[in-house]
Amino acid sequence: MADSLICTVCAAAVPADRALCGRCGGRIKGAAAPEVAETRPFPMRIALIGGAAIAAGGAVLMMFGSPQTSADVQPQVAAAATGANVSIAPQPATSYQPAAVFAAGEDAREGIAAYNSGDMSAAVAQFTSAVEHDPNNAAALNNLGQVLVRTGRAREAIPYFDRAIAIADGVWSYHFNRARAYGELKEWRQAIAGYQEAARLFPDDYVTQFNLGRALQADGDLAGAIEAYARASELAPGQADFHLWHGQALDQIGRTGDAAVEYRRFLELDPNASQAEKVKERLTALGEPVTSS
Repeated sequence: MADSLICTVCAAAVPADRALCGRCGGRIKGAAAPEVAETRPFPMRIALIGGAAIAAGGAVLMMFGSPQTSADVQPQVAAAATGANVSIAPQPATSYQPAAVFAAGEDAREGIAAYNSGDMSAAVAQFTSAVEHDPNNAAALNNLGQVLVRTGRAREAIPYFDRAIAIADGVWSYHFNRARAYGELKEWRQAIAGYQEAARLFPDDYVTQFNLGRALQADGDLAGAIEAYARASELAPGQADFHLWHGQALDQIGRTGDAAVEYRRFLELDPNASQAEKVKERLTALGEPVTSS
């Protein structure tokens, strides 16, 4: 990127006229100090969007587990559009980059410590206190929203994300996190709009593209989902489960040859996956070779 600076938090290249990173909200190396207070990052794993059942082509595709962190979600997939009795459960990747979370002040530091120790009640209390002490701190509002989502309180979290976005509309992570909250609530149209805005702000983030694909698929837009999955796979070609979800969406609309390509790529990348045998069975049922020729 021409005339760019580097974010000190997530290492994204950012236009030189920006003081804060559009991806994570962090300070930009070499940029003038922003008007908002200095913030400190702590990692929080990106969670995949919540549960859904989709009717498509006369079959029902069951996907997404109960709201959990991405390391725990185990999406369940039942029949494909062609009517074959295939049941493949893609395991979410464990190498997703965390959505940056920022905080300032003693309450926020204690909230970070509580979060990292697994004490979600204390984390909510500390971040609530941080927001009360500085109600216009977008980072603190975002932190509180994320912890509320983590504790199954997505509906309560959304107003905090709304406030963070009203203060700092150009920060990717705030839009992403609000979209995730809507996904947990299965409010797919709002989730899609949020992921689309996040993708506009940071088009090269593969997690955004993947979650956008899942939201679109949950809302019945398979064409849009396929496009998003393809983009996610392009950005992170070594992410095996992206190819599996992409293949299943293609399979569902009857593009079995293209689906087979994605299934085989999945097997190449993760031959020992728990779903590998079912993927091989599906390829056989489609009359497709299991390995690339």
